[in-house]
Amino acid sequence: MAERGQGRLMTLWYLARGAGFAALIAFTASTVLGALATTGSPGARGLDRRYLRQMAHRSAAVTGLAMLATHIVLILTDVYVNASATGALIPFTAGYRPFALGLGSIAVYLFILVAVAGAARGRLATSARAARNWRRVHAMAYAGWALSMGHGILAGTDTGTRWTTAIYLACGAAVVFAVGARLSGLRTERAHPLAVARETRLRSGRAS
Repeated sequence: MAERGQGRLMTLWYLARGAGFAALIAFTASTVLGALATTGSPGARGLDRRYLRQMAHRSAAVTGLAMLATHIVLILTDVYVNASATGALIPFTAGYRPFALGLGSIAVYLFILVAVAGAARGRLATSARAARNWRRVHAMAYAGWALSMGHGILAGTDTGTRWTTAIYLACGAAVVFAVGARLSGLRTERAHPLAVARETRLRSGRAS
């Protein structure tokens, strides 16, 4: 009976870790697609690709939030972790690896903030200044992703295995590549303002 009980506890822990990795992969995909959403050559095909990236970006974010909620519920249910609701809500107060879980708690708050801002984009970005402020809030998704990486690495009992190392390296490399492409695209736009203006005009015509 004791072995069965221990097996159930480990199964719950594995499910929690699996949901956590699924959330990390989904948020990585969302971060990568969000960074690449504004890249691409001017023209109708470029706009179509950006639109598809935006849709995939939002879908990945929703999937990440769903997996994150599953991860949190399983962690709170697992007695092995000894994480209470208070410990989950207040960073660095959990009984199990408080620093690592604190990073995860802050990441959750950032992801929720970014999700709410994303859903209210139409109302918040009503002017150039408001749009800039909205982008600053939305950029916090990068911080949330980085904190979630730190949380997974520090909290996971399977950290250091080949498969977890491969996941973390792949996620990190994907985000670094996407951010590099985004910065390169911004430099290109600044160097060719006329092409950007034409693309913006074309986008406005398609939306009307």
